[in-house]
Amino acid sequence: MNELTTPRTRESLENEITELKRQLAEAHAVILKLSGQIEELQRSGKRQAVPFARREHVERPKKRGRKRGKGQFKNREKPKAEEIRETKQAELSDCPQCQCELKNVKEHEQYEIDIPEIKPIITLFLMLSGTCPECGKRHWMVHPDQISRAVGASGVVIGPRAKALAMDLKHRFGASYGKVSEVLNEAFHLNVTRGAWQQADQRLANQAQPIYQALSEALRACAVVHGDETGWRIGTLAAWLWVFTNQKITVYTIETSRGHEVAVNILGKEFKGILVSDCFRAYDHHELENWLKQKCLSHLLKDLKELTETKVRGAVRFAREVKELLQSALALKAQKSQLSARAYQDQAQALEVRLDELIDAKRQLTDPDNARFAKRLRKHRKHILRFLYVDELDATNNLAERQLRPAVITRKTNGCNRTSKGAQTHAILGSVLATCRQQAVPILEYLIKLQKFGETPPSLTYCLSPAT
Repeated sequence: MNELTTPRTRESLENEITELKRQLAEAHAVILKLSGQIEELQRSGKRQAVPFARREHVERPKKRGRKRGKGQFKNREKPKAEEIRETKQAELSDCPQCQCELKNVKEHEQYEIDIPEIKPIITLFLMLSGTCPECGKRHWMVHPDQISRAVGASGVVIGPRAKALAMDLKHRFGASYGKVSEVLNEAFHLNVTRGAWQQADQRLANQAQPIYQALSEALRACAVVHGDETGWRIGTLAAWLWVFTNQKITVYTIETSRGHEVAVNILGKEFKGILVSDCFRAYDHHELENWLKQKCLSHLLKDLKELTETKVRGAVRFAREVKELLQSALALKAQKSQLSARAYQDQAQALEVRLDELIDAKRQLTDPDNARFAKRLRKHRKHILRFLYVDELDATNNLAERQLRPAVITRKTNGCNRTSKGAQTHAILGSVLATCRQQAVPILEYLIKLQKFGETPPSLTYCLSPAT
C-alpha cells in the first residue's frame, strides 16, 4: 500500500489542511481590518468638514487667541460725546442683601454700540408722461434716483440698496435665496419672497452685462492671467465654473464644456499675455500652442511629495532631485533683488541645464511612475521655469484657486444653479463683486449706482494697463 494512503498520513494531511484554513481565515480578517483602516485614513485625509479633528484628546492644547508679543492689541476707542444718543443710569441705593445704605459710591461707564431697529424708507416718485402730437409716441419722464418705470399693480418696487445687499449676500457670501429672504425680512421688514430676489438678480445681471464684457476685454490685454476651473452643475447636468483672474480683475464663466474653447472665448485666440494654470490638457490644445504659459509649481511639488513618500531605495532619488530643483528655483526668484543681474542669470541657466539632465529622454528610469512624471515635465518643459524671467509672473496658480474658493463654498452650502440663465447671472454678478473687492471699491455703493437711471458706476478697468 502506498505510504500517502495510510490512515495516519491521511489524518495528518487533514489536520494540516484544517490549520491552514484557520490561518487563512485569520489573515483574511486582518486584511479586512487593515483595509478598513486604510479607507478611513484616506477619507480623513480628504475630508474638509473637520480638518482639525483628532482621534485622541490633547491634554495641553495650544492656548487660543493672540500670542503674547505677536500682532497688535488695542481696545475699542470710546465714542465721542456728540455720538452718544442716549444715556441710561442704573439705580442702586441700598445693599440688596442687608438693605443698608451704601457708602463710597462710584460711577462706572460702559458704552454699548448696537444696530438700531431698521424700518424701510418709502419714497413716492411722481412720474410724468405725455404723447407727442407728431409721432404719436408716449414719452415718460423719470427721476434720476429711480431704478424702474413700473406702475400700476407693479408700482411697488424694492429699492437699490436692498437689492444690492441681497445680491452681495447671495453671490459673494453664498447664502441661498431662501436665507437671503429670511434675513432681510426679519432684520429690515421688507417682506420679499426668494423668487422676487432671484428676478431682481437677473435684472441686475442684465444691467451689469456691459461691465462684464469690459472686464473680459481688459483681461485679454493683461500681461499675466491665472486660469482654473472646478466642477459645477446646471440643474442635473454636469458643468464647470471657470475663473480667469489677475491682481485687479476677475472674470467667471459657467459652461457645460471643460474644453479649450472656454479659454479661447474669454481670452481670445490672439492672447499675448502669459496664462498661469495647472497641467490640465485643455490648456495644451493646439489652438493654444502659441500662447505663453506658466505651469503651477505647487501642483508639481505636491505630486513630487507623494512620490517621495511612496517610493523606496533608488526610485525615490529622481523625485527628490526634481523637488529640490523646483524649490531652488522658487528660492532664486525670491532672492532676485539681492543678486546682480549676471549672478541671477547664471544661476537660472544652471537650473535650466540641470532640469534638462533630470528629465532627459535618454535617461533610463526603471520606475514607471518616475518615467511618467519625467514625460510630463518634458511635455511642459518650456512652461516650467518661465517665472524666473518675468518679474510680475508667479510660479503658482494660487491666485486663481483663491478666487475659486468662494464658489466652492457656495457649491457645498447652497448648491449650484438650476437654469442656464441662473448660471449666467451668477457668473456676471460674481465677476463684478470679486473685481470690486480686488480694487477696494465699496460694493453696495457701486451696485446702487449701477441700478439708478441718473448715475453711472465708475469703470472697473480704468486702472488697468497692458502690463497689469
